[in-house]
Amino acid sequence: MERAIIEFHQDKVGDWVADLECGHTQHVRHNPPMVDRKWVLSAKGREKQIGIEINCKICDEILNQEGSMEDYLSKQKQVRIAEATKAACLKVAIEAYEDAKIRGLCQEGAWDLAMDSIKTLDVEQVLESLPD
Repeated sequence: MERAIIEFHQDKVGDWVADLECGHTQHVRHNPPMVDRKWVLSAKGREKQIGIEINCKICDEILNQEGSMEDYLSKQKQVRIAEATKAACLKVAIEAYEDAKIRGLCQEGAWDLAMDSIKTLDVEQVLESLPD
């Protein structure tokens, strides 16, 4: 799938990487005679490539696996919701358990309070805290 280059950065070994509009990245090496991208060696050359579309291999792979980009994004959103909910449950349970132990409750009592804290978790608040 063709995606526009929005900027460039260098990786850990100094090779140039194109940042694409879809959020993915792709190396753009000058490696003659196999790949001739002399433009990547200068700031002006890279600047001229901003906005140029190149094939995003990751988007292609997603489309092959998921069927459509919308399906992929929907699945990613569901995963973010599930991960945020899991993290919130762990946080309130640990806080309730530690608080109960500090107050002197036995192991079983602390465990019961931890489970109760999950049951009363405000999931709408968790969802509202998610970035769009």
